[in-house]
Order: sequence, then C-alpha cells, then structure tokens
Amino acid sequence: MNLKETIELLNNVISENSELIKNEESTKQFLVLPLLKGLGYDTYSPQEVTPEFTADFHKKNEKVDYAISINGQPRIFIEAKSINTKINKSAPQLSRYFSTFPSVKLGILTNGIEYHFFTDLNNSNIMDSKPFFIFNIINHNEEDFENLIKFSKNLYDEETVKILAESLIYFQSFKSVIKEIFESPNDDFIKFVIKERFKFKVTQQFINTSRPLIVKSIQEAISEVISEKFNIDTSRPSQEVSATSVEDITKDEKKIYYTQDEIDSLGKFEEFEGVTIVLPNPDSYIKLLKLTSEEYSVEKGNPLSDFFISSVVTQGSTIVGYLVGQYVNQMEDIKLYTVKSNEIAKFLDENPILKETGFINARLGSRLNKKNNETTYFLKSCLNNLSFRDIPNLISKIEDTEKFF
Repeated sequence: MNLKETIELLNNVISENSELIKNEESTKQFLVLPLLKGLGYDTYSPQEVTPEFTADFHKKNEKVDYAISINGQPRIFIEAKSINTKINKSAPQLSRYFSTFPSVKLGILTNGIEYHFFTDLNNSNIMDSKPFFIFNIINHNEEDFENLIKFSKNLYDEETVKILAESLIYFQSFKSVIKEIFESPNDDFIKFVIKERFKFKVTQQFINTSRPLIVKSIQEAISEVISEKFNIDTSRPSQEVSATSVEDITKDEKKIYYTQDEIDSLGKFEEFEGVTIVLPNPDSYIKLLKLTSEEYSVEKGNPLSDFFISSVVTQGSTIVGYLVGQYVNQMEDIKLYTVKSNEIAKFLDENPILKETGFINARLGSRLNKKNNETTYFLKSCLNNLSFRDIPNLISKIEDTEKFF
C-alpha cells in the first residue's frame, strides 16, 4: 500500500471510527503506526521504530513514544497524543526529548490527525518553539502531500529536511509581512513608495494623509496584475470565474519554446516494465540545437553519443532515479540501466567519459554538500529552456520505488 492509499484509508478510519479511538494508545495503534508504515518505516522492527524510547537526560524514566533510527542512530522522535487532544504550537515535552540526543534532528508531535514537524533551525540541538510544517490527514493539499513524501524512509535526508524547513519558515514569514503591509502599510513602507516617485521631503503629516491612498493603490495594483496576467475582469465577482477557466488561461499563458511536433520528433516512446522510455532521434536534436554534425561526438556527450537518459523516475515532486540507455551492437540494440538519484555519481565514476561530458539530451550538473563534502549530480535537457518536466511522456511517477530499482 503506497502513501496516498494509506492516507485515504486513515481518512476512512477517522470518519467511521473516531468515537472508538478514545485514548492515546488507540490513536497510536490505529492512526500513527499505519502512517509510519505508509512512509516506508518497518513498524515491526524495534531497531527501526522503537516504542517507549528512553530519553531520561533531564528526568528519570522519561520516554518518547517512538524513536525512528537510521543507520543505528535515533534520528526522529515522535510524541503522540490522543485523537481528542488539541495540539498547541509549542511542545515542551518533545523539546526535552529532542535536546537529549544530538543525532535527532526531527521531532513530530501528533494527535493522529495533525502532524507538527519541528527541527532546530534557530539553535543547534535545541528544538524550535514553532513547527516548520503541519500536515493534516483529513485536510491537506497536493503541496502538503509532496512535502510529506520527503519524510519517507527512502527519501529522508537531514539536509533536505533543513532546506524544506527554511523555505517553509521563510515563506510563511514573508507572506505574513506582505499581508500586513497590504492590509495596514507601516510608515516606512509608505515613505518608501512616496520617495520612489517624488523627491520632496516626506513629513509624518504627509505619510498620514497618504496612508488611505496607498492602501487603495495596493488593492487596485493587485487587481490589475491579476487582470493582466490571467486576462480576468477583476471588476466582476470572483465566483463568476470558474476553476476550469482559470486553469485553461494559465496553460495558454505558458511560454512555449518548442512546438509539440518538435518535441514529439525527439524520439520514439516505448514502454519498459511499466516505465515510459524515449529512443532519441539524433537528427531532431541536431535541428533544434542548430549545430553542425562536426560539433557532435561521443566525446562531447551530444546526441550522437551512444548514451542517453530515457526517463526520469519521480516520487511526488522529487526525482528519485533515472533510466539510462546505451546503444550496443552498432546501435541496433539498447541496454537500459536504472540508476538511483543519489547513486548516479557512482555510475558516472564507472563511465568517466560521461562524467566529463554529460549525456545525450541532457546536461550534467552537480551540487556540493558543504557539510559532508559529497557531490550530488542532476540532469537537465540539453535543449535551451526545456526541462524533463516540460516534455510529455518523459516522466514516470513510481509509487513504490523499491520495485523499480
């Protein structure tokens, strides 16, 4: 059962049996453990998911409800409350457990419906007072679900969690500031707007006089931006615009760099064990790249190379692997390799010419993790302004990546 199916099942359990799930133990058994299993953790292995984990640095016999261990070290602490308990934004009990173990970088407080995720952005090894992410089993959107996937066993990475936490915290902070300014602009913002267009000295009296004009200007400016961007008449009531029409308009507004015929000409699409692959057509790449055949060679890793990326495997919005193809027998046959995203560096080391030059229909890039000094490789289309996500049939969403690899 994949994560999406697990959440659907938990929704049914909550709606049909919430009256029977009255205490903390039943909440853990019927709601918390199934979600952990849906995230890929082995709830039957006490070495991986340890119940009543002893964390008695501050007080004797204090135990965290669950500790999830990775490579033999506790990495995640989970404190569960009963389904009827309202979760506060602060979690002092979980915070005490968190600070006991330096290896723990993620704390989760839950009542089986809401899951509050905490880390230590402000001070190392001291849990932040506010969660950076809240997931609600019965009330979440697609973005929430894709963020939840990042905490699954196969994808969990402390650096990724830190980046996610920072982005969510910053986003919420920026949004709240902008909202406050739009609803009630402060003196500094009003002064900034005035001085952008006028050179005279701005007095406090003029700021006070200008405040209602600034508020009105913000409201009308937002309306005009929406109107120009989506070709929507903002003078009409918002309910007159259907979700379908907005979606259609958004698609029409998207800039198209290559025609559908040109994209389709890039190769022949076939199925390989349920995964869509593309067999590249070098002539199409030569035409779109507008380069002469003399500029192509195996050494340069361009479309005349015998290596190519045929498909990108994703789980949610995260790339987890690649299907790498190689022409063999005078390009009459194709050999396919499945390569996990984090193991692609090893694959490249075994094929040094690829590490130097890149792949057919892909550019090779890399990111350096400053903490562990490890390099992670990533790929983009060799066509300008066109990523794999923009090409239909090049992406395969896999729910169970273990079966694929």
